[in-house]
Amino acid sequence: MKLTYFPVRGRVDPARIMLEMASVPYEFEGIAPERWRTPEGKARISERTPLGQLPVLEDGAFELCQSQAINRYLASKLGMMGESAEERARVDAISEVGVELVLEIARLFWDPAFAEQRPKNREAMQARLALLDAHFGRTRPDDLHWIAAGRYTLADVSIAYALETMTPLHPGLVEAFPRLHGFVTAFFESPGVAEYVRSERRPKTWTVAMAAFGGKPEQTYQHAQ
Repeated sequence: MKLTYFPVRGRVDPARIMLEMASVPYEFEGIAPERWRTPEGKARISERTPLGQLPVLEDGAFELCQSQAINRYLASKLGMMGESAEERARVDAISEVGVELVLEIARLFWDPAFAEQRPKNREAMQARLALLDAHFGRTRPDDLHWIAAGRYTLADVSIAYALETMTPLHPGLVEAFPRLHGFVTAFFESPGVAEYVRSERRPKTWTVAMAAFGGKPEQTYQHAQ
């Protein structure tokens, strides 16, 4: 398989995490923003996708764009999308929650008024995490998984990635919810994930340097070796 995106975590890292968890060999091509801004840089992607956007997944002759379509495709192929219609629907719902959190954070990362908006965002995220923590407490099959006892799914990947993304933006916020903090800590210590997040394969920044936040290693969570 091959994933093409920018040389950052952004929208593609959940897909990479799933591939790493499943020990599936893959190639990652990171297109530098400077190259992407040229007509030549976008040409081959524009010819293969509806809106000329990244990321793109290649699985043999099969090509797929749009980050959530890629995540669902990989989750289905790797056995991380659920084992029944009901379970798949719940995986889908919880993974969408993670996506919504990440997109809200990403918008703040690029907001020219980042410094002014950051305190308000923290308050909003605290309220969201309170709801999320209560839902986890009511519905979790065990303390470390969102949908299936003893088995990770796309839902776990999505929520863990959202909580990790939030950690350097709002220090101490995730830790204020012990259930969520325990879940995300265990997830990033699990087989495959721990090796990846501590490796040189994983980009050191969440987004590119021109963003108001998240474009520097110190603004992006780095797991200790």
